[in-house]
Amino acid sequence: MRPSSRRRSGQRGVAIITALVVVAAATVAVAAMTWRESIAVRKVENQAALSEARWLARSAIEWARLVLLQDARTSTVDHLGEIWALPPAETRVTEDLGASQPDASALPGQSPTPFADNDAAFVSGQMHDAQARINLTGLANGDQVDEQRLAMLTRLATTLGLDDELPKKIAARMAETQKPASYDDLVASMTTAESMTADDAERLRPYLVILPSPTPVNLNTASAEVLTAVFPDLPLDAARALVRSREQAWFNQVSDAVARLPGTGGQGAPTQVSVASRYFEVDGRVRVGRADIEVVALIEREQNGETRVRSLVER
Repeated sequence: MRPSSRRRSGQRGVAIITALVVVAAATVAVAAMTWRESIAVRKVENQAALSEARWLARSAIEWARLVLLQDARTSTVDHLGEIWALPPAETRVTEDLGASQPDASALPGQSPTPFADNDAAFVSGQMHDAQARINLTGLANGDQVDEQRLAMLTRLATTLGLDDELPKKIAARMAETQKPASYDDLVASMTTAESMTADDAERLRPYLVILPSPTPVNLNTASAEVLTAVFPDLPLDAARALVRSREQAWFNQVSDAVARLPGTGGQGAPTQVSVASRYFEVDGRVRVGRADIEVVALIEREQNGETRVRSLVER
């Protein structure tokens, strides 16, 4: 082969290699741009889903307020057989929001659902009577401890097998100038100060609450453990029997509960027990696409039946 032919052949080879390098570089650049665009689109979708989930969560809280308002119009007693206490099943609410895109997974001849499965919105939750627990607000007035409420807390600690000194430490914390605003605040400060263990805090959690104002315990919703704390001479087994009796016929007034107390004089103070409640907690969960949020709200129902949200926390 002549030298000129070899040079032309080599030049063609270099050109081909250069072209391949350019194509590869362009492919990498396009892939990188596509990836960045995909990430940006995904971020926007996530933000939109989160915004929609928060909107739905707020709507669920407003629905809970309406339920409590309607309940106040039809009953002066709060018990676990009422609508507010019944946990609804997880509900798909997508169809009520309008279509965003057709469901590509629908089979031929099938009516497509308004939303694809990955866009679906679901709402679930539960409402609880906050006054089913012992309210630590009122345990101390200024730096003075309410001995009657302290006695209730002590009986609860005894029932749960906790240290007898723990109620006094809780009372001392509630008597401080900067009082905790919630049970979580109480636990955080006391565990940091090593005056309460995390295990003790979790064992007490189902039975204690801190509300904006002092409240009585609702005998229609309180657990057997709380009932033994309310009534000084009510054993735990008898309190459980009282709860079973309550499931058959709730208490229309405090005297109904006292009349069913086995072998007790009903020494619970009338100001610390009732059969109706003002404060309710709502635990809600909303799922929209990849967004999944939980909210906890405290709702106060006033004497005229009007309701307001006292606190709302997103988890």
